[in-house]
Amino acid sequence: MKIDLTSLKREKKSQVDLNFLLTLDTINYHGDVIKQLSPASVTGKLYVMNDKIFLTCEVYTEFQVNCSRCLKSFNYPMDTNISAELVREDAVEDEDDDEIDDLVYYQDDIIDLAEVVRENIILQLPMKMLCTENCRGLCSQCGGDLNLHQCECNSAEEEEGEGLDPRLAKLRKLLHQD
Repeated sequence: MKIDLTSLKREKKSQVDLNFLLTLDTINYHGDVIKQLSPASVTGKLYVMNDKIFLTCEVYTEFQVNCSRCLKSFNYPMDTNISAELVREDAVEDEDDDEIDDLVYYQDDIIDLAEVVRENIILQLPMKMLCTENCRGLCSQCGGDLNLHQCECNSAEEEEGEGLDPRLAKLRKLLHQD
């Protein structure tokens, strides 16, 4: 969704209300393909204050993602806020970065809100998606889901000493001397 900012700059309007749905393409995120289950609901406003243009909006959507530990697919709801100052790309001044939280650059008095929302959604995604906070993942030996059952692979190897790093074998001997 592209918006022309000329009328907002000339103060014919001091505010533009935003209320639209945005369908994103699938997102390739750290090798995972994230599918959007519902269009992103965007509500907010563009407004002028002290000859500067600001964007504030709330974005809600839901994605289908895979757990980083157990690889199961689950739904991930996202509710995020965007607050930024809009700055013309060719009019960037050397301003103190401590005063500015977020800047969104635009060209030719047109802002592409779809791209701004998409970038902010990607920035808000966690590095590791987890189906539950205490997900135990998969067994490194047999690949069994440790959330469903306790795997016997690791305990059998520990008893035999097979799962032990060979560099630590001498320490195991010291433990058995006691």
